[in-house]
Amino acid sequence: MDSISRNKTSGSFGTTRFSLVLSVLAALMLGMLPAWTAHAADNTLEKTYNAHGGLQRWNAVSQMTYVMEGFPLTPQVAERSISTVDLSTRNNRIESEGYIVGYNGVQAWAVPDVESVGLTPRFYTLGSFYFIGMPFVFADEGAIVSDGGTGGFKGKTYRIVNVGYKKGTGHTSKDDYVLFIDPDTDMLALINHSVTEVEAVKRVTWTFDEWQEVEGLMVPAKLTFYPGWNPADPGAGAEIYITGVKFSNSSPSASIYNPPPGAQIDDTPDIH
Repeated sequence: MDSISRNKTSGSFGTTRFSLVLSVLAALMLGMLPAWTAHAADNTLEKTYNAHGGLQRWNAVSQMTYVMEGFPLTPQVAERSISTVDLSTRNNRIESEGYIVGYNGVQAWAVPDVESVGLTPRFYTLGSFYFIGMPFVFADEGAIVSDGGTGGFKGKTYRIVNVGYKKGTGHTSKDDYVLFIDPDTDMLALINHSVTEVEAVKRVTWTFDEWQEVEGLMVPAKLTFYPGWNPADPGAGAEIYITGVKFSNSSPSASIYNPPPGAQIDDTPDIH
């Protein structure tokens, strides 16, 4: 992918922890609403939104495309893929060498079939964007944002912001996010969040290791996923890389999110 060559440790990571991360992906869908209307910026996160380029700038763009590699799900998903997201609807189309998946707000589908990505296309298309859109996705209507004081991770103290969701919001509104904000930059440094889909799994961790500026917006360049929550020593993680980020003021054609001839429809029921 461009000039970057990565090893594939994240692919094996995803294989051995498939059931865990699949559940995590489902948990990510909690913030997804039928109409993706952002509410007014909560004062608790206002400095963080501004540090990342500002909600006004984020809300002004209509389309986002990016290349993702290493997303810790399955060996297929961990390979290089290109996502095209309609930011007004959060519809997503993801293309890789071995598959194409999409979601049009009603139907999720895959070519050549729903088994081609190793997990359900609905989980993949809905969940994979959520971290890329942080912190701005926490301004979506239905999110409850509050000050959480301070907390530590690997010896550094961060400002804590708690995010919950109003009952009935998205797919798993009982989940919660704990945001760790760098006090020196006001930028998002890491999150840990609950997972309610699997009883044995309580919390998981994502660190935002590198950011990149694209048209005035700070978006992730490298993330690391850790199963569990151990702020002193999180252990080994799976690295995810985001490159080729582009924004557009024009919305993508709605037709690219519709299942093409020969696509297989994902009939997985919604998670509530």
